[in-house]
Amino acid sequence: MLSLPLLSPQASLQQQQQCWSSSAPPQPVPPLSLTLQRYLQALEPLLPPDELSHSRRMVQEFGRPGGLGSRLQKGLEIRARHTRNWITDWWVQWAYLENREPLAVHSNPAISLPRRDFNDWRSQLVFASKLIAAVLDFKAMVDR
Repeated sequence: MLSLPLLSPQASLQQQQQCWSSSAPPQPVPPLSLTLQRYLQALEPLLPPDELSHSRRMVQEFGRPGGLGSRLQKGLEIRARHTRNWITDWWVQWAYLENREPLAVHSNPAISLPRRDFNDWRSQLVFASKLIAAVLDFKAMVDR
């Protein structure tokens, strides 16, 4: 059973975050083979067959025993043993502090569409329905 610490309503945001983060288990480093498999799965709906084939060859080379991938994986595993969360500092630094691109489209899940003027709520509803259907079609393609 997960026990949750009690905080007073006056607890600062920092106190609340520290309280929750200390009770959460550390984020594990996924096995390299799983990471590479998921990477290729993410590429499948995005790349034409020739580029996907090239990417598969590059991933195979990267993931070979004794190759760059396994050396980098060992570094991540060492980092995970010596830090509470091996990825958070890097993610915050890259996604929010170093990257000068707009956050909504470059590090946070979002969709950016051109401005549309709707005449009534029905046209908004039709547009939203079509958008949701397209997103679900894309998700189904990614999941296959």
